[in-house]
Amino acid sequence: MTNRLSAVVIGAGQSGRGFVSRFFFKSGYHLTFIDKNEKTVKYLQEDNFFTVHCFDESVKPLHIQGFDAHLARSAEADAAIEKADILLISVGQQNLPTVAAEIAPALRRRSATGLDAMTILVCENGVSPGQIFSEALAAKAGGTSDFKVAELAIFCTTNVLKKTRLDIGTENYNRAPYNAAALGGALAVEGLDPESDMSSLLKRKIYTYNFISAIVTYVGAYKGIEDYATSANDAEVRALIQRVVPELNKALCQVLGVDAESQTNFSNNALKKFSDHTIEDYVSKNAREVSRKLRSDDRMIAPANMIKDIHGDTDTIAIVIAAAILWGEKNEKLLDTYSSPSEVLTKLSGVDSDAELITQVENHYRELKSGKTISQLLK
Repeated sequence: MTNRLSAVVIGAGQSGRGFVSRFFFKSGYHLTFIDKNEKTVKYLQEDNFFTVHCFDESVKPLHIQGFDAHLARSAEADAAIEKADILLISVGQQNLPTVAAEIAPALRRRSATGLDAMTILVCENGVSPGQIFSEALAAKAGGTSDFKVAELAIFCTTNVLKKTRLDIGTENYNRAPYNAAALGGALAVEGLDPESDMSSLLKRKIYTYNFISAIVTYVGAYKGIEDYATSANDAEVRALIQRVVPELNKALCQVLGVDAESQTNFSNNALKKFSDHTIEDYVSKNAREVSRKLRSDDRMIAPANMIKDIHGDTDTIAIVIAAAILWGEKNEKLLDTYSSPSEVLTKLSGVDSDAELITQVENHYRELKSGKTISQLLK
């Protein structure tokens, strides 16, 4: 094992364990998983084995084994981080500053021994997760000389398989774009694809894939649909998507300078993925943390602002935002923190108090509360 490259995965959840790790395991890296969940770490240590099953049963399962696992902030975790060849961060964007603070001492010790700067891949969905992590780490590590940070985008759906200890179910998707230039060159890891404009790709991903996902999720939840693909194929959900996505595509092309045909294909691929009944996914899983998803730079508000900026119609996207607020009220006590949908938009989402979007969302929120159908709202 001493001659093998080592990859330390911080965050042994469904993406870290079931997606990111597979590329490095197949490429011969020794894996070490670090997680704050004691039960997960215990199972990893006891089993030292788990299987990644493809939703497409014709695809052979991948058995991942021979790894180490440590509890976050333990001496063993710190030692593994200090000696790693690459760190893979998969913890949720909101947790990135915390992880940066936790690993900074190990990076300082590593630097003192004369080892090369640490290579770090931030494997998160977000507009600029690499920047968030890099700035937080630099503040704790005393500069950027001890590390190189790049982003890796996740387009693959994964789920923890029920009635198993560690196994993962996955979409048959085995490519991952990443910012090789930020690392000073490409990694010799099969399946990782260098991306020339990572910033634009991440924005397109959040504002296309995650935006359409928000429609499938929150409108589906309003209709009482739990299966994700069933929601994506529902006639009313599909009608809403088909009305708003052309406006979205037009806005992204103007704001990000994206080719129109390329963006249309991009959004079509997103809808095709979400509509695939062979991919196991759930509305409730995708709805969680609605406050994060209603931030100004995230999947609903940013596209709404882009559509407004090109003088497009934001009324349809306001239905999605209203459905998200209603879900948050019912499931995460959103309106215990914010007194009304308008306060959600002004205080959480950063929308101007006199914006037309607020009136549109409030109107649709009242209509949804009264039980109107999506078809009635689309008239």
